[in-house]
Amino acid sequence: MVINAVLFIVNQSFTEGSLYIAGFAQLGEPHAALLLSTDNITGHIVHIHAKSGTWAYQFRPQNLSGSLTLSTLLKIHDVSAGTITPEQLDAVASKVEVNSNAPVGECLKWVKGAVEALHSEGLVKLGSGDDLLEEFSTFAGGNRAYATSSRFPNVMESQHCT
Repeated sequence: MVINAVLFIVNQSFTEGSLYIAGFAQLGEPHAALLLSTDNITGHIVHIHAKSGTWAYQFRPQNLSGSLTLSTLLKIHDVSAGTITPEQLDAVASKVEVNSNAPVGECLKWVKGAVEALHSEGLVKLGSGDDLLEEFSTFAGGNRAYATSSRFPNVMESQHCT
């Protein structure tokens, strides 16, 4: 019997149970979402996505390893600072307003609102939301090569959110 296996080298900044802004490669700027890792293979994602021409909220499981589009993980909360459950993440994120008729690029603005809501609930510590978005955009912009099933996403710890 032959077993096909891919060994992923996981960046030391990655920790199971931590919260990340995830970047997904697409045409133009990366799609942004919040991802709560379960382990280095799976997690839960909250994001908005275009559905029939309008933006809609979604909470669902997400594969980390083997994704063809997941390229970036910017850690915004380490589990050592306190556990965030998938239920807490969904409860807070689902209340963040979604501009259903917004143009392309609304996902990163929504992520900022979700992080601000998590900060208000005491689940994360946010410095500047604008600086966090700039940090993510700069980091994610150079990670397109990580969007392949044979590489683990590039990981970095945020300087603007813990």
